[in-house]
Amino acid sequence: MKEQQQKLIDYIKTIQVKGCITGSCLLPDYYEKSDVDIFLYDSASFIKLYYTLRLNPMFTILDPLELWKASMIETKDFVNNKHHTGVTTIKLVFNTCIDINIILKKNCTNIFSVLSSFDMDLISKGYDLESKQYLDLSGDSVSTKIVNFNKWNPAFQSTEIWSISRILRQLERCFKYYNRGYNTDAVINKYIELINTLQEFQSVFNSENFNEKLKVTQENTLIIKRLCELWLKTHEITDEQIQLLKTKIKEI
Repeated sequence: MKEQQQKLIDYIKTIQVKGCITGSCLLPDYYEKSDVDIFLYDSASFIKLYYTLRLNPMFTILDPLELWKASMIETKDFVNNKHHTGVTTIKLVFNTCIDINIILKKNCTNIFSVLSSFDMDLISKGYDLESKQYLDLSGDSVSTKIVNFNKWNPAFQSTEIWSISRILRQLERCFKYYNRGYNTDAVINKYIELINTLQEFQSVFNSENFNEKLKVTQENTLIIKRLCELWLKTHEITDEQIQLLKTKIKEI
């Protein structure tokens, strides 16, 4: 599988689009079932890469949800829709064994904006497909196996509660990389610090909707904090706890 993943990466590097390769696939160690992530900087590049792979017989789409996304891409102009927000993704499979994720993320217009949106310094390395150069913000985390929060990510310096809420969506990654042999305690501690900031927030708005959403966010993040504190003591987390974490983050 490692050879197939590298074959895929080498092929993607030959494609000229505005985007970058990132993620665990660029780490020295190979992880079973690890994906190859491609972030595109604009919708034209997203569409170009999608059709380049879709028309190549080495790439298939197997999952029903991804097939639905493919039909939307091919029949509707939803990528260029002025109301498009957030993230657009689609997963293809290379040679029936390696998943490749094509990702268009709002406001990520270059490789630095992509890498600086990640939570961990470990994975903040990318290969730019236009300049054919690497950008590495990972510091010495690969060699030391000690992971820190990504100091280039402005969310870690933010006191804006919705910015804090959004970055919590990456939290589960800390548990995954600990199981891969990396010490992610510092990142978990940073998440707890952010949650404390969010817990202390006092609403000054006379808005029922805002105050209700804030209440739910604070209640949910308190549960997330307790799960993190428990994990720091045991470095173990059950499937049920992971599901609870996902549910609470999704509700924020």
